[in-house]
Amino acid sequence: MRPSLNSLHFLFFALACLLVSCDHREDESVFSKTENPANWCVEGVTELRRGDILVKPNLNIFPGTSFLGGGTSFGHAALVVRGYSHSDPDSLLAHAITVESIAKDVPQEYQVREIAALTHHKFDAFNNTNFDKTNTGRRYRLRLNLTEQQIDSIVEFALRQKGDFSSWNAMKSLPDAHGKNTNDWADNNCWYCSLLVWQSVLKVTGLNLDPNGGYTVFPNDLINSPLFNNDGTHIGRARF
Repeated sequence: MRPSLNSLHFLFFALACLLVSCDHREDESVFSKTENPANWCVEGVTELRRGDILVKPNLNIFPGTSFLGGGTSFGHAALVVRGYSHSDPDSLLAHAITVESIAKDVPQEYQVREIAALTHHKFDAFNNTNFDKTNTGRRYRLRLNLTEQQIDSIVEFALRQKGDFSSWNAMKSLPDAHGKNTNDWADNNCWYCSLLVWQSVLKVTGLNLDPNGGYTVFPNDLINSPLFNNDGTHIGRARF
């Protein structure tokens, strides 16, 4: 079977990162930040709300990523578009609906898709195990303190991207510095998982979830964003 262009891009990117990493092995432990660790991340998630962000960390070998333990491969990120509550993580995820960009060799209409946060199927287009129990302890629920109107707008923007291409070549879009941009300045035609989340939030709120401002926004960057820091009234970062 002839490989798709998207698959070749992914392969070249992976090989380049492998050369950079040499004999690097990721620390298997998952840890909170050493600075004020008690408040950096709350343990346990029993509720997912519309507008929440699900993330698992990536390896630290990639140039430009922020550092976080427990990462695997490229990590993943998805935006919750329908929430659910349950004490069992599998049930919680199976009943929550997300929108996400996936780096799989699937037809274009499924590369940016709306799907349950956990569902099993023999075809990649309908399968989603990104946050299954093998990722226990390194699944993050991120939540911004936003109005319902902002959350609705973020979700609506992300859902409008369904059917677009998934590509590691996708680029961040920023509003024109002189204010001459059109209303669709953020509306790319290709995405990767964490870019879709980052762009959706930036478009609606102006908040930049990439703390190091790199060319690529990695899942680790989302998790490490200080905008998700916990305080006495809001839990922005939790793990399960």
